[in-house]
Amino acid sequence: MEERSHSLLAAYPVGGKPVNPSAPSGRPVPCPAGGSTDSCTIPIKVTDPSCDADKIVLEHFVELGDIAHKKRITWTLPAGYVFCPRAGDGVFLKDPNVPDDLFDPVNAAKCSSSFEWKRKKPNGMDYEYLIRFRSAQKICGVKDPWARN
Repeated sequence: MEERSHSLLAAYPVGGKPVNPSAPSGRPVPCPAGGSTDSCTIPIKVTDPSCDADKIVLEHFVELGDIAHKKRITWTLPAGYVFCPRAGDGVFLKDPNVPDDLFDPVNAAKCSSSFEWKRKKPNGMDYEYLIRFRSAQKICGVKDPWARN
């Protein structure tokens, strides 16, 4: 299994050079339909088993919507791919200075085809995040889309 080492929470590769900051492009799209009624479900597609970043497809910038109706954010993977939190997989905010009172990951340690955050409070701000998951052959992702809380 090929390992791509990143310190995801600090948004620095292991070598210590900062990741170039970016900004969301265009207007955010509304939460994709699907999943439970209280969840914003964001499907992830993998178009090639190489798992290169350009082969991982999901909405680049999502408006999470009213927290009264969208209390959770759920990322779902296609068959053959899983998030394994014990192995460092998951969805991580890139900015380590984001307040702790906005989101909580709710995943157990077991590998799963989905990863979920509980939304604790909205603030209208835009957040860049990283996604890391795996197949049986390799670690996939380091994709950096955006969400508006």
